[in-house]
Amino acid sequence: MTFSRVNAARGLTLAALLLAASGCGAKNTPADASRAEPDPLAKLQPAQDMAAYRAMSDLLYKLDQEAIQRELTETGQEKSTKPAKDKLFGFDATRAVHDRDFIASGEGKALADSLLTYQTPSGGWSKRTNMSTPRKPGQQFGTEKDYVPTFDNYATTTQFWVMANACNAHQDSRYCDSASRALSLILLAQYPNGGWPQSFPLRGKYHDDITFNDDAIANLLKVVGAAAEGDERLAFLSDGLKAQAKHSLVRALDMLVATQVEVDGEPTIWGAQHDDETLEPTSARAFEPVALATSESADLVLFLMTLKNPPENIRKAIDSANRWFEKHQIHGLRYRRGDELPALIPDDDADPLWARFYDIESDRPVFGDRDGQVYFELEKISAERRAGYGWYTERPYKALKEYRKWQQ
Repeated sequence: MTFSRVNAARGLTLAALLLAASGCGAKNTPADASRAEPDPLAKLQPAQDMAAYRAMSDLLYKLDQEAIQRELTETGQEKSTKPAKDKLFGFDATRAVHDRDFIASGEGKALADSLLTYQTPSGGWSKRTNMSTPRKPGQQFGTEKDYVPTFDNYATTTQFWVMANACNAHQDSRYCDSASRALSLILLAQYPNGGWPQSFPLRGKYHDDITFNDDAIANLLKVVGAAAEGDERLAFLSDGLKAQAKHSLVRALDMLVATQVEVDGEPTIWGAQHDDETLEPTSARAFEPVALATSESADLVLFLMTLKNPPENIRKAIDSANRWFEKHQIHGLRYRRGDELPALIPDDDADPLWARFYDIESDRPVFGDRDGQVYFELEKISAERRAGYGWYTERPYKALKEYRKWQQ
């Protein structure tokens, strides 16, 4: 793709803004993420082409790295250390997001203060990082380099909602600004075609695919949709951010229509990942093959059914996805997990099940292993992968139940 003079000028403007942001960031400490000056990143606009998008990614990555280096220099440390690791974030995310009394308490405020210290200069948060206590100067923002920051495993979207709740509960501009910066990153991270990568700034490989896996995009759509449709919890957002969110939502809906997989001319559901340029379904880790992904597709449909006035192409996407769910129900079996190896067990009272992945060509459940081999029977994969991954789901059942209400 040719990097035109217009794009080059845009890149220079972007570089100037980020250099200014870098200067502002030097005044902050991990214990105080508030900014004494207006955030120059707020002036950035989503890229209109991939050349400008990648330039923005590179510069935001540099901004995050330079922030750590400044802290090391200021504290006389030679090497950054990693924060403590956690399966999620080291705090009860459900409570922090949904319990208003908690976030209004002293304990909730302390958590919000701690989260401020883990927010990257680019505006996001990492996964598998214990954020229950403040980050120390010179510490990295997360425990895994390819996920600093990321939208994987509910990262960034979880912290966005915590900071939005803290903003409303405490009327503290630091929390409001933090949530606004997170939304800005989400909007900037959106590809020109309307999708989102797993991590932004970009990290390469499958991380750059349009990522539905583990509900990354479903969670992003909930944030963008709430901002676009006037959710009262987000009244503190600027008019400019709300306007950008409305445009982002339109682009995202167009992307969902474009990526819904067609088989023999019939729309089905979505893959776990799609190529960021061709929009075709792709594989990720060795045990995650090119396939239709039921759980993630169900959550996409559940989101779409919350839209106030969905356009006709979205209504058709909802209808076709639910038809696919209806057709592929598995009855009379329960997915056993626990001390024994996971397996399907006869149970006439069980809710319907779906395999996590379905082969696009054969329309059969498919299971992957660490060696890249793909099988049509769960029992054929290694015990480690059989026990270490969720191969069946009930999530489409919730979508089908909501669909019946939505049709009325």
